[in-house]
Amino acid sequence: MNIRKISYDCLFDIMINHTYSNLCLRKALEPIDENKRPYITQCVYGTLENYRYVRWCWCDLVKKEPHVKTAVLLDMAVFELLWLKTPAYAIINECVTLMKHIHKHDAGMVNAVLRNVHKRGKRLLPNDPDEKLSIETSHPLWLVKMWNAQYGPEICVAICKGNLKPRKLTARINTNQTTKDVLLAQTKYFQPSQYTENALIYTGGNIAHTKWYKQGDISIQDEASQLIAPLLDPKPNQRILDVCSAPGTKAAHIGELIHDQGEIICLDLHEHRVELIKQSAQRLHLRSIHPMCMDACHLDAFQPNSFDRVLCDVPCSGYGTLSRKSDIKYHMESSDMDTLIPLQKKILHAASVMVKSDGILVYSTCTLNKKENEKQIAWFLKTHEDFTCIKEQTVFPFTYDCDGFYMAKLIKR
Repeated sequence: MNIRKISYDCLFDIMINHTYSNLCLRKALEPIDENKRPYITQCVYGTLENYRYVRWCWCDLVKKEPHVKTAVLLDMAVFELLWLKTPAYAIINECVTLMKHIHKHDAGMVNAVLRNVHKRGKRLLPNDPDEKLSIETSHPLWLVKMWNAQYGPEICVAICKGNLKPRKLTARINTNQTTKDVLLAQTKYFQPSQYTENALIYTGGNIAHTKWYKQGDISIQDEASQLIAPLLDPKPNQRILDVCSAPGTKAAHIGELIHDQGEIICLDLHEHRVELIKQSAQRLHLRSIHPMCMDACHLDAFQPNSFDRVLCDVPCSGYGTLSRKSDIKYHMESSDMDTLIPLQKKILHAASVMVKSDGILVYSTCTLNKKENEKQIAWFLKTHEDFTCIKEQTVFPFTYDCDGFYMAKLIKR
């Protein structure tokens, strides 16, 4: 099978048809020889991660914007030419042949553009600092400007450049079943984390295929995400509510922290995602987890003031996870947060009603955006005077070589 055609088909599905990159690539790679999979993976993810820079390198060489099919092929080919350093003759000849089957009228133009790109190399970047950073790191200009305004230029640059670095694969130890020392002794592929107590770095490939994952000794969870459940400070025999729980990773962490003693009600709006929570609990042998299908904005099925702990890990724009989810970076629009911010307010208010006096509410997101983070908590505290914020933290991707997260711990008086 032609690996360049497979790479192109994946990119077209992801970029134009909005298919999830991980699902698209997984399906495409199933019939492919093991030794060819890394190149396809690198080509697809690399093109997505660098799409603005890639397009910048060829967009001035065409008289008018080409057909969308042609643009995607040029993106992929330019990434191979300038980032992977694949021999030019192989890329140009094969992409021209491929173009004849995809959109034949543009075959000559593709040939000319790719030859010019190869001759010139990477195009000089603009002088404007924001535009330069936007293109160089392939982040939307509006996002660069927003981070610059919210966090300052130094942190903005660190976030953008940090998002181009591959993230390590982190596992969370199920302390109800095993220990860090036991796992470290069993394989060289586990390495201790410097930052999080029950985290291990895994370097051995697909961790979900290992015996440790299958028998419930570990879960896959980013280190920043592993900070959320301990912040909730859950205790054995407490009644705990996780209002936006699927796929259940943080709920499972809570269950492990309370030694599976207590009741954790886990909600999601969609039945198929509730099933993911059930599967996670079964794999980890946690009986304290009770999944339910329910809208987090409407918690009328529960009595107010009836939970010791409430976790409010709300739907968000996901700007903290761009290094892992390059398709989000490609499709994101500044208007995405317009519907999310009101929804977050509704969920946070509904969740707060469920907290007992002296109980704890944790609000968290995997985004870097003060409108969804600090400003939401400021609004909440102003409109809910019975709550006090006792801890607030932003974890930047460059802090622990992890995802970006925000978390706030609130107590009800």
